Amino acid sequence: METIAKRAKAAREYAKLTQKQAEVVSGVKQASISKIERGATIRTGGLLALARAYRADPNWLDTGDGPAPWDPIQIRQAQHQANEPAAIYRVVRVPPELPYFKPGTPDTVPLISWSQAANWEIAGKHTTDRWIPCIAHHSPEKTYALRVDGDSMAAASGELKSYPEGSIIFVDTNLKTPADGERVIALVTEGGKLTFKEFKEQDGPRWLLPLNPKHEPIRTAFVVLGTVIGKWEDED
Repeated sequence: METIAKRAKAAREYAKLTQKQAEVVSGVKQASISKIERGATIRTGGLLALARAYRADPNWLDTGDGPAPWDPIQIRQAQHQANEPAAIYRVVRVPPELPYFKPGTPDTVPLISWSQAANWEIAGKHTTDRWIPCIAHHSPEKTYALRVDGDSMAAASGELKSYPEGSIIFVDTNLKTPADGERVIALVTEGGKLTFKEFKEQDGPRWLLPLNPKHEPIRTAFVVLGTVIGKWEDED
């Protein structure tokens, strides 16, 4: 595409954004976006912000050089090291892998599966070779990380706390007497199912509350296995 106007419009439409939505995401005024797409301005100060909003290569948006958003990969010569070989350049649409460390590295905890979490008291720290940083205060050798499965703890838009599927929670198994409102990993007695919910205790009864209103609370017997002390969520 030979003009900034055509590239800007095509990138916005590929990102499935209206001009108003692009304004909200990028901070560039809708009037400026409209002028850019009409070719009515030579000012390009907002292009970097628009490139971020559209997840496009800013160099492509500005000059036409480089991969378009719909081009998955393009081989380009690295710019920051003259002796670096050509490598794949692309706009990343998925979060990068978390950093991980050798087992037992200070201030890290093991990232385990749900099946491993159910047997944590027995298997303990030897359940995985993947350890990730945990900056929250936690009990050494009693804390693990767990990737959220399902959407029962994904709160409605605008809520302060939400745990979408795929986010990572840090669970301290030394904390088994949570206060009302704390998030916990619990084992439901009937059926032996492991679950992640908000702990509720009001005037005696204990129950488990999902943050997603589409899911039902758990009011049957359960055992708290640990309390959530932190969360990691990838940026979009």
